[in-house]
Formats: sequence, structure tokens, C-alpha cells
Amino acid sequence: MVQKLLVVGCGNMGAALAAGFAIAHPTADVVALDRDPERARLLLPPGSPVAVRQTPAELAGWQPDLVILALKPQVLGAALAEFIPLLRGALVISVAAGVGLSRLGELLGGHRRLVRAMPNLPVVVGQGMTTLYADSPAAADVAACTAVFDAVGQSAWVASEGQIDAATAIAGSGPAYFLALVEQLAKAGEAEGLPAELAQHLASRTFIGAASLLQQDGRPAATLKAAVCSPRGTTEAGLAVLEQPDALPRAVAASVRAAHQRAVELADA
Repeated sequence: MVQKLLVVGCGNMGAALAAGFAIAHPTADVVALDRDPERARLLLPPGSPVAVRQTPAELAGWQPDLVILALKPQVLGAALAEFIPLLRGALVISVAAGVGLSRLGELLGGHRRLVRAMPNLPVVVGQGMTTLYADSPAAADVAACTAVFDAVGQSAWVASEGQIDAATAIAGSGPAYFLALVEQLAKAGEAEGLPAELAQHLASRTFIGAASLLQQDGRPAATLKAAVCSPRGTTEAGLAVLEQPDALPRAVAASVRAAHQRAVELADA
């Protein structure tokens, strides 16, 4: 059981992870470290027990069990050196896209107890999906990671580090694809004569309802999609256009491939 959690970087993602864990594990000591503590406190829920500190020096004598590096990949290298003394013996989880375990180990002075995680933005509302990978992790470390990310949604482990990049293209980038569909459905509604505000409301609530149905019903998306369709009805007519091979299937496949390739490029940079 993690008793002392340190989150380095308290932006949207870091704040959600720190606050979610603190709520799920009220006896734990949770600290967030951020260069802008005022902004960090604003991102945490009102009355959050998460303590916010500005510099590693303020944590002298305090040794965490688990550390989450919630920093952007481009600043990760420059920022890590001063944190190395804090990480001694701790399990370290990095959520930086494209930074592999071997590179992370180098940046942390040879630290080996490492996990890569790719949470998505819905963690901020407790509905995240996180994929995880580590090289032969101990059972206790798997349990600790699961406890952190299941506090803000669900988590799943992948079998190889390369699969993290593919998972990033699905779960990491997927919320943006979903929101793009909401945006385009609303615009299409406007084009058909609906007021902009009404079109946006209809599109948003329809997607929220469909997502809830998928979550609660348990049947696959394809089965539920078929249940919406009446023979020769409106939905069938719309899907006949949307699901042409060069329409939605091609666009989604191309989007995921582009995101996957970019993730690989970041890892190779």
C-alpha cells in the first residue's frame, strides 16, 4: 500500500492523479510539486488534502513510496536531475509520451524501478483510461500502479513497451477524436437549419448518452449500433454514407496510424 505519493508537475493531469488518489486513499500522504504552486492549488478540488510544494528542497527528510512524473516530454530531461535524491527506493511512474524506460532510467541516474503510463484527459472527471508497461514488474508494484490509476478511471497493462505507442493512439488521443465527432455533428445540424446552440446541445447530449449506454449495457458497440437502426430508416441512411470504405473507416484508421507513428517518432527522438 502506497503511504507517501509524490506527483511532480501539478497541471491538469498531475492534479487529477494526486486528487483522485488522495480521495480514494484518505490515510495516504500526497504531495504535489510544481513551479507555480498557486496555479496548482487552483487545479485541485476545493479542500483537497494534497499538499503543494514549489521546490524539492521543501521536501527534505520526506521520502515518497511512489513518484509520478507528470511532466511534458520536452522538459523532462532538464527537470529530473534535482529530483534524483527524492526517488531513492521509490517506484517511479512516468506519464511523458514518447520517453522510453531505457531513456528514463538514464535521466534518473540508473534508477530501475520504473513504469510507463499513458492516461487520457478524462482522468480529470474520474473516467480515465490508462495503459501501463514495465519490465518484469513486481506484483506489489503492479498493485500500486493499479491503485493510482483506478482511482481516476480504469487501467490496463500492455505486454510490450511498443504497444504503449499504439495504445496512445487509441486511448491517449481518442478523446480528441470523439470530441471532433461531436463538433462535426453539431456543425452538420446547423447546416440542416438548427440553431447553433441547439445543435451543440443535441450533439453533446447524444454522444454522452451513447457513451453511457455502451458503458452500462455491456454489449459491443457494433451490436448497439445495429439496435439503433430500423430497416430503411433514418439511421441506416446516415450510416450508409458514414461507413463507406473511404469515409469514416478510412479516416479513423488513418488518424490512428498517424498518431501511432508520431508516438514512435517521439520515442526515437
